[in-house]
Amino acid sequence: MRVKQVADNLGISEHTIRYYDKAGLFPFVARNKNGYRDFSEEDLYWIEFIKCMRQTHMPISKLKEIAELYHQGSSTKMKRRDIFLKHQKNLLEQKKLIDEALQVLDKKFELLESE
Repeated sequence: MRVKQVADNLGISEHTIRYYDKAGLFPFVARNKNGYRDFSEEDLYWIEFIKCMRQTHMPISKLKEIAELYHQGSSTKMKRRDIFLKHQKNLLEQKKLIDEALQVLDKKFELLESE
């Protein structure tokens, strides 16, 4: 599958896919005889994962590290797990802050409506 098809299927711009490729996030993506990226179905799952993690502000450097570790095999499973756990902890902390901010806003709305 070519970059345009991947972009259309996943709702990511072609520019973003190329940027991720240049950043080293797709070391495993095959190229056809003309040198064009040829994404497989499995590659699409990885790109969806990247999209999700980027939406939660996981740094590209961490995603690259995960890709490199994955490429090294199952012996790196615990290192990848540790990265995921740290990111999960950060997300839970952010969620707590967001929940607190929403509660404050709810109180403000109540006050505004009672004026």
